[in-house]
Amino acid sequence: MSSLVAKQPFLASLACRTQGWYAQHAPPEIPSLGLRWRFWVGADVHERARAWLGAGTMLRRTPVDAAAADTQASIASSVERLLFEATFTWNGLVARADAIRPAGTAWDLIEVKSGKSPGENDKLNPDYVDDLAYTRMVAGNAGLKISRSLLVLINRDYRLDGDTELFVYVDVTDAVNARAAEFEVISGDVVQKVAADDRPEPEFIFACGKCPYFETDCLGVGVSDPLFIIPRITPKKFDALKVYGRIADIPRDADLTAIQRGIVDVIQAGEPRVNHDGLKVLDELQWPVRYLDFEAVMPHLPWFPGTAPYETVPFQYSLHVLDAPDAEPRHHEFLAETDGDWRALMTETLLHDLGTAGSIVVYSGYEKGRLKALAQTFPVLEAQINAVLERLFDLEQVFKSGYQHPGFGGRTSIKKVLPVMVPELSYKELALNNGDDALGVFGLMRVGAMEASLMPTHRTRLLQYCKLDTWAMVRLHLATAMLRHH
Repeated sequence: MSSLVAKQPFLASLACRTQGWYAQHAPPEIPSLGLRWRFWVGADVHERARAWLGAGTMLRRTPVDAAAADTQASIASSVERLLFEATFTWNGLVARADAIRPAGTAWDLIEVKSGKSPGENDKLNPDYVDDLAYTRMVAGNAGLKISRSLLVLINRDYRLDGDTELFVYVDVTDAVNARAAEFEVISGDVVQKVAADDRPEPEFIFACGKCPYFETDCLGVGVSDPLFIIPRITPKKFDALKVYGRIADIPRDADLTAIQRGIVDVIQAGEPRVNHDGLKVLDELQWPVRYLDFEAVMPHLPWFPGTAPYETVPFQYSLHVLDAPDAEPRHHEFLAETDGDWRALMTETLLHDLGTAGSIVVYSGYEKGRLKALAQTFPVLEAQINAVLERLFDLEQVFKSGYQHPGFGGRTSIKKVLPVMVPELSYKELALNNGDDALGVFGLMRVGAMEASLMPTHRTRLLQYCKLDTWAMVRLHLATAMLRHH
């Protein structure tokens, strides 16, 4: 048997005990820049939330046995104070409460989350309930008398220049109690299997599709055509198909939608499919053609007056320009400084670079959404931005309806399409090669959590990454145009 089972492996085991076992035994992850940013956000939210909750005692966290003993001693010695980082153990499980607060003869259990409070028509993230239910199960069985289970979330109505409080309580007592009772029933089985030295025998289930270990360590190793490639596959359809194991073995009479059948046929045939009607949209492009990509960050707390928590803030764009198919490309770019408010300068510079004629190629609907938001932020520029919106052309749609290749793996994202269509271009050669790390490094620089000596290098890497995004669009456009005329 291994050490005590903590919350993350326990919750991973709800979908699959094997996934929980991997989570328990996997070596520590080397955090990416994107993950480092999320760690920073989480730590910042917890620090601010502790100040908001009020004066209290910070308990020790390690070693676990001593931390749990200190927690019990603190609970027994006084019911007049707020306790942070209270540790509890029970039946091979360990939990740490963000805070517990006296409530008469019992205690309120408090979990701080970096997410924002739900709106009137929004559903609360069920993972928040599960997190708190796990802690409630362990703490309650360790002897803590619990009154309420409370979430502390960022107030969605908070504004930098307003008077609304930063945090709000959300009482989830009933949902947490019900879920904790369910967890208690399975807790013994989870501890036995997750803490064991040997991996539990995996089962091929729908949850495998989102398991981080499926392709690298478990049943998906070496499988190039898992069922999860099938677009919009539902649990019911998966259950009907899982007997075949992989796409290659799905029969002709399987119940699939037309879109699903198209992907399955391409993968089974091992050959691309060209739909000339789907490629005709390329004829709509008007020269000169521009190719636009944004990078953006979603800060948990507003950086600018009037903005909301987690509002998307573009900080960079790349723009390639071709005057004709065989013309020499030109390039424009913008990367914000990490202080001040760059949004107006960026928007005005972009409008200048976009000009007033020719199509603007994007990949997916992301850029359209960012431009619409900028139009709302700067009403004086709304007419110009609306004119830009009329010129947008989504290149991804060409790969949804005009050209499918087995190498795409049933996907149409630029990172799936580019290696097949233009193999000499690769994101893998870049030190910074994905959007999550891009927003992460900019966020870290903005809040002063990045060493100053490293910032010039990271800025160069941001420019290289965004530039490749638009150059990839140029090459994909020209490659599909060749297919159009053959």
